[in-house]
Amino acid sequence: MKQSFPAWSLAHDFGRAFVNPRGAWNLLRRWVLLAHHAGLPYAEVMRYRRELRDDAEFQGHLKRCLVDVPYIFPETAEVYAVVRAIKPGVIVETGVASGLSSAHILRALAANGTGTLHSIDLPNVQQGSVLPDGRASGWIVPDSLRFRWKLQIGDSRKLLPDLLRTLGHVDIFLHDSDHSYENMSFEFEQAFPRLKHGGLLMSDDTHLHGAWDDFCVKHDLRPTRVGHLGVTRKPRNARTSSSARSAH
Repeated sequence: MKQSFPAWSLAHDFGRAFVNPRGAWNLLRRWVLLAHHAGLPYAEVMRYRRELRDDAEFQGHLKRCLVDVPYIFPETAEVYAVVRAIKPGVIVETGVASGLSSAHILRALAANGTGTLHSIDLPNVQQGSVLPDGRASGWIVPDSLRFRWKLQIGDSRKLLPDLLRTLGHVDIFLHDSDHSYENMSFEFEQAFPRLKHGGLLMSDDTHLHGAWDDFCVKHDLRPTRVGHLGVTRKPRNARTSSSARSAH
């Protein structure tokens, strides 16, 4: 993917600011928060935001697919930008459904030229993200991006511990499966010890209850958010807590 951007892409941002200053300010603030929480340069994440928006082939594919999807993942662009900027080797994601987040992660990995996404999905576990009739988990993901993808079907409570032990370490962990307090807490506790120091812990729908905040407080992390997406870094010099050591 080319790293230069057409003038109309920047003009789009200026035009939006002129037409809707408040919306443009909120968008700017959102991306400033993302850069801050993820520990990334603001200019870099904005460059990758434009890159995604200007990817006509990928955007056209998503537009055609989304006709059949009754839900959205509002922070897919943010996830894409983070993956592009960090250039992770190993990402673990729980919850796939139709594959909106998976597709964005895999598109970013393809642009990076490195990295693998390991996903776990229990189809239709979330009432609001039921698969269309006749569709399998991740059906939105283009065939051209699947070579960096390893998908397991089943309950994350059964599959996640073994997957993490097999991988040994993770650069980014993204929760988007069963959003119960118990399951979110379970996944965070499983993933955090395997997360590299400096790695990112991310979670969708952190507004539903206190699991995200409680976990972050327990492990001396900042319970930061971009919209409903929780984003926090594992400190590079963090000591492993007693709960983390017991998970090894």
